[in-house]
Amino acid sequence: MKYILDRAYANDVLSWAYQQNPGPWYNHSLNVAKATEKIILELNKNGHDLNSTLAYNAALLHDIGRFKGFTESVIHSYDGYMFMKELGYMGNAIICVTHSFPCRNENIENAANWSLIPDYMKKQLLEILEENHDYDLYNKVITLCDALADAEGFSILEKRLISVGLRHGTNLNTTSHWKGFYKIKKELEDLIGRSIYSLLPEIEKSIYTNIDY
Repeated sequence: MKYILDRAYANDVLSWAYQQNPGPWYNHSLNVAKATEKIILELNKNGHDLNSTLAYNAALLHDIGRFKGFTESVIHSYDGYMFMKELGYMGNAIICVTHSFPCRNENIENAANWSLIPDYMKKQLLEILEENHDYDLYNKVITLCDALADAEGFSILEKRLISVGLRHGTNLNTTSHWKGFYKIKKELEDLIGRSIYSLLPEIEKSIYTNIDY
């Protein structure tokens, strides 16, 4: 499966997307990439053989679908998938989708405002998740880091999830969605033998700042 392995090119793609739709998602993407690389490097110290550049670039472009402007729910994931697929990078395309679904292909309707997504998009998203439901470490790390970074820097999981919930809404099944992040966090912490938070500089500052909504 093909991924972008050139950091300069990945940054150029992100910069182009930002020009189409300026917003805080750009700095969020930079911070997700930084967090991802730190965790990947720690996994490598613990016996894994992962490509940190592949991971960094995939994290950097996980929200590339935002170039189309504000969209409801996980439509940006579909837009990102189609964009990266057209460029020929299927590995990156799939991560554009998987990062929005911490529970993989389970309880997909838990995504906020899932009912607002056009049926043809739902169908393709379901197909992508069915075909790629066995998340590898790249998918897991990027999915978690999406919930550990905002435009200002790194954030504890609880604050980030509440912020997203306040901005995009919740439903009766939102807690099931949140549990997916905690499951990934615990799995990764078991692999590295320490708290994920200990890898993210100044994450404790997020405790003292107001929640954006």
